[in-house]
Amino acid sequence: MNSIQIGKIISINRKGKGITQEELAQHLGVSKPAVSKWESGQSYPDILLLPVLAAYFNISVDELLGYEPQMLKEDIRKLYHKLANQFAKRPFEEVYKECEEHLKKYYSCWFLQFEIALLYINHCSLAGSAEQVNEIIQKALEVFDRIAKCSDDVSLAKQALILKALCCISLNKPMDAIDILENMKEPPLQPETLLAKAYQMKGDKEKALVYLQGNAYVNLSSLLGLAPDFFMMYADQPDKMDSYYNIFIKLCEVFDMKQLYPARLYTIYLSAASVYVMQNRLEEAMDVLDQYVDLVNHNYGKEFTLHGNATFDLLDKYLTAVDVETTAPRSSEVIWRDIKNAITSNPAFAPLEGMERFIKIKRRMPD
Repeated sequence: MNSIQIGKIISINRKGKGITQEELAQHLGVSKPAVSKWESGQSYPDILLLPVLAAYFNISVDELLGYEPQMLKEDIRKLYHKLANQFAKRPFEEVYKECEEHLKKYYSCWFLQFEIALLYINHCSLAGSAEQVNEIIQKALEVFDRIAKCSDDVSLAKQALILKALCCISLNKPMDAIDILENMKEPPLQPETLLAKAYQMKGDKEKALVYLQGNAYVNLSSLLGLAPDFFMMYADQPDKMDSYYNIFIKLCEVFDMKQLYPARLYTIYLSAASVYVMQNRLEEAMDVLDQYVDLVNHNYGKEFTLHGNATFDLLDKYLTAVDVETTAPRSSEVIWRDIKNAITSNPAFAPLEGMERFIKIKRRMPD
């Protein structure tokens, strides 16, 4: 991460001009010890001297300060994962304060602003009370709003708008979300399909398959992500809910989501079990929770990363080509904690408490 390093830059530029500290001091009308202290970092030049120094070295004041209000995308991602790990280990308020400092320091670095807002919505559940959680989500909403209005990156601005709508839904403001999303109506464009055709015409079969597999994976993941909403919408129609549950489970089996992306399965199992409890179909709920625990034990301790499998054997190349972050947005420690709490401390399963089978299910969860 960049910071003000004016002393080092003065030293480099002075030596580049082949002059001594004393000669620079004479030009500026200051003492030699003053220049020496600047270069050693013991003090800084007076603010009125900055344009004089910059002009003397034929550089901008920003270059002289050595402060860059932007960060490289690679450094931002490293910072994101560092802070995500800190959320798992340190008090929430301490890490939140550090995030706020980054937002202020890099106020116009839109990708960093976006990633910090993502940190907020991915970790707000750790904040404590419902009121505190809503305050964090509101802060994220404000950051996404500013990105959408100010960023020149069209793709980033669009993502920010979508996540702003997500924040509105989380804050129980459906009309605000509808206003945002209805105004974003555009014909769906999938460049991966065209890229696959173009590479096929070019004779590059592997590159064509990379984009075909990538497009298939993205669409499959989006489809499976709709499962909880389908279950909830059909909560009053048990037969229809069962039908959709079977469809989504078969899709997961066909594409081996257990190995490819088990996070989707965790969500499907939990949401289905919650709806079964709502329907007072408690045995069906526990059937699903047994499968959930089986999946947890199968994967416990593994890292949460995007990767290919036998069906999507070129997916890793696609993820590299489109520069997708393959590491989970939260630390593994936090994710596993939530996965376990989803069974042991979930109010949705309160009607199961005390039942012998549910007690056994909870006991099967890893420590």
